Amino acid sequence: MAMKKSLIIILTTLAALWATDSMAQRRKVEKDSKFTPYGFFRTAAIFDTRDSKAGSEDMFYFRPLDHTFNFEGQDIYNSMSLKSYAITTRLGVNVTGYRYGAMKVDGKIETDFYLMNGNTASLRLRHAYVDIYFDKLGYMENKFSFKVGQSWHPMAEDLPYCVNIETGAPFTPFNWSPQLMIEYTFADRIHYTLGALYPMQFLPTGPLGESETYIKYGLIPELYGGMSYTGKHFTAKAGVDFVGLKPRWRTLTRDYVSEDWYDRGTKVKDRLYMFSPFAYLQFEKGMFKINAKSVFAQGGDHLRLMGGYALYDWRDIYDYKYTPLRSTVSFLSFSIGRKLQFMCMGGYMKALGTAHNLSVDEEGYCRSEDIYYSSAGDKGIAQMYRVTPTIAFNAGKLTLAVEYNNTSVQYGLSTKLDNYAIPRENLHWVTNHRVMGVVRFSL
Repeated sequence: MAMKKSLIIILTTLAALWATDSMAQRRKVEKDSKFTPYGFFRTAAIFDTRDSKAGSEDMFYFRPLDHTFNFEGQDIYNSMSLKSYAITTRLGVNVTGYRYGAMKVDGKIETDFYLMNGNTASLRLRHAYVDIYFDKLGYMENKFSFKVGQSWHPMAEDLPYCVNIETGAPFTPFNWSPQLMIEYTFADRIHYTLGALYPMQFLPTGPLGESETYIKYGLIPELYGGMSYTGKHFTAKAGVDFVGLKPRWRTLTRDYVSEDWYDRGTKVKDRLYMFSPFAYLQFEKGMFKINAKSVFAQGGDHLRLMGGYALYDWRDIYDYKYTPLRSTVSFLSFSIGRKLQFMCMGGYMKALGTAHNLSVDEEGYCRSEDIYYSSAGDKGIAQMYRVTPTIAFNAGKLTLAVEYNNTSVQYGLSTKLDNYAIPRENLHWVTNHRVMGVVRFSL
């Protein structure tokens, strides 16, 4: 009996020692997370001299609307307006410090009240992702990381210096999407990025309007590849965005006119591939910052750019042919000062037309209904520019700012586009003057 009791004591002691050792080992390889809340209260008042195309209660600004005259010869959109909202108030949590062995995991959750449900502002998910880092893999000094979740599109991460909510769009890409991004960092300065994205809040357009179904049924995610260099004062980036769409994955209606009759739901072969390269430069020293970005966009509507694509060959009812609308989009901006800060952005967009020649009628104009264009834009846009000087007073966590926005668009008749979908008739400029006042208090 004594031997049995001794054996029980020995086994109990060994089990306790094993449990203690396991807990010690676990503490050695695992480190808990740290949660840091952040955000700000933000209220803006806006005065416009003209009705404009803008999203979310006129906060996210795109362009002034073209002239539209009534029977009395009055421009119905030549109306001044004043509004004020606090829907861009933001809340977020950064999660940092979690470590398991050589693996480090950070995360972010961010929301704002930008989603309007009638007259009520509701929470909207902006960012929700984790970053997984691995240090010194193999025999090279490097950092290898994954980003999984919803975050900024890599082409939209670097924004111009301004205080408006659109932060320079549509003169720079604006998009966050669910994604898987892989980044390899060499020598702490050179970064290579490769990944896949899926549209959610910022959607491509097509025969059914804006929808994620053109990628969903195409079975090819949006892809991105790029590299960047980060120095003490200088940053440079370059990359390319790839989108493969199926504007139709099945026939949508019956065709009673064509000799080749087909029924609704018949599988089709439609495909469209678009590439949009970009380059970005930034210099920062002391209180002075300057940056610039340029995009050669094919399509680009899912990036909140003025673009889309066109149908140019419908002879095979099971295999329509499409061609992207091309444009150049650029901005240049700078900021100087801290407590009293002066900023200014200049943006320019030029429509370059389709990559493939379009069919035209006897007057030399293409069919406007065959062009699928961003809902924020207009098929008659030939070019546009924006200038936004801003003065801000920063008193610790409190910011008071006033920004002037001059956006001008050269329109042509959207019903009279040439064989490359470029407006040629009745070209004219339309301008809106916007003044915005902003009060922001950071947490």
